[in-house]
Amino acid sequence: MHHTRLLRVAAIFATMVAAVSAHHSDAAYETRSILLKGATMTSVVWANPHTLLTFTVQDTSGGVTTWTAESGSPSALTRMGWNRNSVKAGDAVTIELFPARNGARVGRLAKVVLPDGRELLDSLSTATRILPVP
Repeated sequence: MHHTRLLRVAAIFATMVAAVSAHHSDAAYETRSILLKGATMTSVVWANPHTLLTFTVQDTSGGVTTWTAESGSPSALTRMGWNRNSVKAGDAVTIELFPARNGARVGRLAKVVLPDGRELLDSLSTATRILPVP
């Protein structure tokens, strides 16, 4: 990985860490998901403790914004049917995520929808936080 790219990934990760108040807590994220259509993957960091997906998406004013989604560990995603090449830089996808409560462009991944309609679910996508609480 190029030095500049490594620094960029580190900066994105630092932003995510700042957005999360406690590790392994969903308190930093909204309880309702958002759907980001027309996203383009820019990087996938397949690493413990969380895989990070960074992508760009056009905002409502026509500008391009960068988002980062935190997902499960590589081993957890593998159990969900992912592999390190399931999504890669340049892929056009739709992302569903639970955005940060503080407004940062980060979130907890719910799923990635590939152009052919296949869905890659996050390891927590079946957790009760996604379903209505009875």
